[in-house]
Amino acid sequence: MGYDVNYNQYDYAKAHETCQQVSRETAEVRERVLAAQRTVSRCQSELFAMSASVGMVVRSPSLDALDRELRVGMMQAGSLAIESQELTVAMGQAGRNYEAAENRVDHQVLASSMVQKIGEAFQSIKNNKMRPPTENMETILRMLMILRPDLTLGWGKNFGDQVELQTKEITAFIRHFSSHRDTEIVITEQDPMQEVNVDGGMESYYELHRMLEDQGPEENGKFMVVEVDENTFAVIIPGTQDRDGMKNPFDEWGIADGLGLDSENYVDAIADAIEASGAQEGDEIIFSGYSQGGIHVAQLMKNKFLNRKYKMNKMITLGSPIGGIEIPDHVRSLSVEDDKDMVPGTDGTPNRNRGRNHFTTIFDGPREQVKPLLKEDTLFGPPHQLKNYGDHLRELDENPKPEIREHLRQFRLPKTPLKTRKFKIERVPRRMNEKQREETERKLKKMAPPH
Repeated sequence: MGYDVNYNQYDYAKAHETCQQVSRETAEVRERVLAAQRTVSRCQSELFAMSASVGMVVRSPSLDALDRELRVGMMQAGSLAIESQELTVAMGQAGRNYEAAENRVDHQVLASSMVQKIGEAFQSIKNNKMRPPTENMETILRMLMILRPDLTLGWGKNFGDQVELQTKEITAFIRHFSSHRDTEIVITEQDPMQEVNVDGGMESYYELHRMLEDQGPEENGKFMVVEVDENTFAVIIPGTQDRDGMKNPFDEWGIADGLGLDSENYVDAIADAIEASGAQEGDEIIFSGYSQGGIHVAQLMKNKFLNRKYKMNKMITLGSPIGGIEIPDHVRSLSVEDDKDMVPGTDGTPNRNRGRNHFTTIFDGPREQVKPLLKEDTLFGPPHQLKNYGDHLRELDENPKPEIREHLRQFRLPKTPLKTRKFKIERVPRRMNEKQREETERKLKKMAPPH
């Protein structure tokens, strides 16, 4: 059982945007016609006043004719403005109806074929060394959403939104009982500047990420800022690391922070590091994240503070579950996934490619030449290892498809030595601001002394 969708959400979104633009322009035309009509009326009044001062009554037939034409034009423009506004509302509703209908079909198809899907998922997991491939991981999470009784009336919502809601609920519950709710993330260490040579292609991002991965416990909690040129900087964010006494923001709790808190608690530290690296307001910032790091990257790209201060135009994610995150349309994004890797599927939905700026490249497992270099005994297996994603980036350099060639070119780095600096961040007890401190002192003064 299957179905095809020939008119996607992006088409409706573009049509709705076009209708809005036409509506705005029509309203603007009406205002200009109205201004012209008022000018004609004023000229006629001035002519009448001047003629009356010498005992004559003079009116300009040409101005009268022009006034009538402008009044007719104003009425027509007003009518068009109303019609275009109605069309805009209708197109917006059509887009919402389409999306809801598509989501209901998705739920109905999966519900009616659940037994078959379970069998297919089991066979795929078995063939993938007992690890769910991306698509099967998404299917498993989707089936869990269907089995939730409270979501049976919410089939008009997409699976990604439902999984995101589930994640936020779990995160909020766990965080309520965790000491993490009283912590903040701050920079505790800054490494000396280091120059790095790269070839400038997509594999260069792997070389930069490799400087953060498996470097020993003392390097945990570090991310990197790279000076690409005088007005461009890249932020490299690692994948999940060991806890280090619950201080490391890139431990497994970091995933909950990314999906549950939209990475808001990372913003200040990362912004401080960017500024300390020499970035000025208005400079371009490229974000690149591996695994958990990609979650933070996608969330930070829509952060209002960072977008006000810098040009947040480009992002790369490697093996990251970001399908449920709304990436701004102006952002040029590249998501690299391996279809044998379960991690990108833990968002429960494929990535949303809303337009020409958003690309997801999906590779069919590790290439033969890289398999001997990958470790089998890791939690998520060879497909999720950074080295495998480095090989996928190399393949993009070696064999870029025509439809993505220009997109990749926008991510190229200079071949000259790049200045890099690592910053270590940690979770520390939250510092009270002045208002909180005064409130605490006030409460203490009201407390009765012990008897």
